[in-house]
Amino acid sequence: MGYVAVTAGEELVERAEQLFEKQRIDDDSDDIGVDQIEGQLGRLTAQAMSEGGLYAPRLAALAIKQAQGDTVEAAFLLRAYRSTLERFDETATADPAEIIASRRVSPAFKDVPGGQILGATKDYTQRLLDFDLADDDPEDPTAEWDLDDEGDPERLTNVTELLREEGLLHEPDEPMVDEPNDTTRESVTYPPERDEVLQELARGETGAVTALGYSALRGYGQVHPTLAEVRVGRLPVRIEHPYTGEEVTVTHTEVTESEAVVPVYEKREDPQFAFGYGLTFGRNERKAIGMTVLDASIQLDSDDEPAENAEFVLDTVDGMDSFGFIEHLKLPHYVTFQSILDRIRAIRERKGLSEGGRIETGEQLADPAVAGTSDDD
Repeated sequence: MGYVAVTAGEELVERAEQLFEKQRIDDDSDDIGVDQIEGQLGRLTAQAMSEGGLYAPRLAALAIKQAQGDTVEAAFLLRAYRSTLERFDETATADPAEIIASRRVSPAFKDVPGGQILGATKDYTQRLLDFDLADDDPEDPTAEWDLDDEGDPERLTNVTELLREEGLLHEPDEPMVDEPNDTTRESVTYPPERDEVLQELARGETGAVTALGYSALRGYGQVHPTLAEVRVGRLPVRIEHPYTGEEVTVTHTEVTESEAVVPVYEKREDPQFAFGYGLTFGRNERKAIGMTVLDASIQLDSDDEPAENAEFVLDTVDGMDSFGFIEHLKLPHYVTFQSILDRIRAIRERKGLSEGGRIETGEQLADPAVAGTSDDD
C-alpha cells in the first residue's frame, strides 16, 4: 500500500474555518456577548491576559469568544495582537506595596499587620454544584448588607518586610545587567537572570506552572514553602509626564501577588529564609503560587530535579511553545512517515518477518535503532 501527499485547496481551508465559526453560533441560545465574558468570566480573561502578556480585559474577552473558550488559543491571539502595537513609552517601576488589596491572606502570620482580608472567595466552603445557577435568575446575596464608606483603602505592610527588617530573609542575587531584558523582544539566554525567569513564569501557561510547582511539593524538588501572603488587588500604573517629568497614575491593573519563604537554615551558617515570588495579571492565585514555588526552586540552580532546572522549566511552561509543538503533529507528515514506514518494512524483511508472523531463518540479525527518528521537519 502506498501513501501519497494530499493537496488541499484554499477553498477547503476557508470552509473548515467557516465550519469552526458555525459551531459557535449553531445553537438556539443567544449569542454570548463580549461584555458577558468580561463581566462574568473574570478568571478566564485573567488567565488569557496573564499568558498573553497583555493587560486588556475586553480584548481578552473577545479572544476567548473567538477561541470558543480555549484559553491558550486566546492567549495566542492576544500575543499576536500585542506584537502589532507600537511601544511609545515605558511605565515607571511599579511598587507592589501600593496594591489596593481586595483580598489578602497570610498563611504564615495569624495577626498580620492590616489584618486578613478574605475578600470574594469560596476557598472555605464546600465545592458542590449550585443548581440554582441553572435558573438564569441571579440574586444579589449582598443586597441586605449595610455597607458604609470606610474611606481610602489602607496601605498594607508587606509581610516579608517584617522578616527583612529582622535580617531573616536571604535576598536573591542581583541580576548582572544594568537593564532588565524584555523577554518578549529578546530571547532568553541560559543561564537566565532572575528578571527573565520571572517574566517567563508570569507568561507561563497556568496548568504547566501549577504542575511543575506541584512536582516540587510532591518530592521532585527541595522546596516546600510557607506562603507569607497572597494578595489580589489593583496596582497603580504610572508613567513620567512628558512635560513636567513627574510620575502620574494613568490606570490600575488587577494583579495577584504571592510571596513565600523557604527555610534554608540547615544549609547556611547564617540561618535565613529563601524567598520566592509570583505576580500575574488578573486574579489567578493558583498560578501565582505555582510561580512562587518555581522561582524559589530555580534559585537552587540544580539539575537534580526538573523544577530546579531553569532551562527545563522555562522551555516547558510557555503555552505558546507547547501549544505549537503539540498541535503541529496534526499537520501533514506524509513524506517523513513514508520514510519511517519504509525503514520498518525493510527491517522486518531483513529479520525474516512477514504479515503471517515470524519466519525462522536460523540467522540472528542485529536490531537496528529506529527509535529516535524525528519527523519534525
